[in-house]
This record gives sequence, structure tokens and C-alpha cells, in this order.
Amino acid sequence: MSTSETTSPSPVPAAAGPAVLQRAEPATEAEGIRLSELAAQRVREYMAKTDAPDRMYLYVGVKGGGCSGLTYILDLRDERAAVPADTDEVFSSHGIAIVCDLKSYIVGNLAGTLIDYQDGLMGSGFTFHNPNAKHTCGCGSSYSA
Repeated sequence: MSTSETTSPSPVPAAAGPAVLQRAEPATEAEGIRLSELAAQRVREYMAKTDAPDRMYLYVGVKGGGCSGLTYILDLRDERAAVPADTDEVFSSHGIAIVCDLKSYIVGNLAGTLIDYQDGLMGSGFTFHNPNAKHTCGCGSSYSA
């Protein structure tokens, strides 16, 4: 009786992040949108609380409003429900995919923006350091470009 060796397919490793991360360009100080180490840690914590952290990406945008003219938008999105458009700008920072619609990126003048996380007596939250902002309001959530 001969024994035949059967091979089973090797398991597919779990994704290291959303598929959109494969399309991402590394963000730099001059181009793209990047996260500080602490902000990336906080984003990962929020992603871990979702039902599908391996499909999440960080959406960044701007909309008209606020006391300075433009207000930042920051959102976690599931790439199955919110598929990034071909025209969206996609960056990576600390292994996290960051998606920004082209209009927000250009009109909001977001190139080189650093998203940080601040913990303080007056509260904690994400802050934006946009080197292209002409004027930032006192609350830090709106600016003019």
C-alpha cells in the first residue's frame, strides 16, 4: 500500500490593513497627510473597537464652515461600505491608510499636514498642524487656506 502525500493549501495570512493601503503613497513632511506616533496609536485603538479593523481607513477632508472658513473632517471608514474613489489621494502613515478626496486636498491645501493627538487639562483630541493654513481659529478646528 503506497501512501500519497496530500498537500493542503497554506492558510492565507490575515491582511495587515485595508486593501486601499496597497495603493497608498508614504506621506512626507512636504506631501500627503501624516499622523504623529500618538495619533496613529489612538487611531489603531479606535479601529480595534470596530467589527472589522482590518478593513478600516482614516478619512480626512474639509468642508466650508467654522469661524475661519474651512473645517476639518476626520472619520474612520470601512472600505467595503465607503470605497475610495480613483481620484482620492491615498497616503500611508505608521501603517494606517489615510484617504482624502481630491477636492479637500487641493482646496483645503492639506499637503504636509500632520495630525497629532493632544491630552491636556482642557480636554483631549486630534489636532491638525497644517503648514499651509493662513489663519487658524482659537478652537483649532477651522482655518483659512
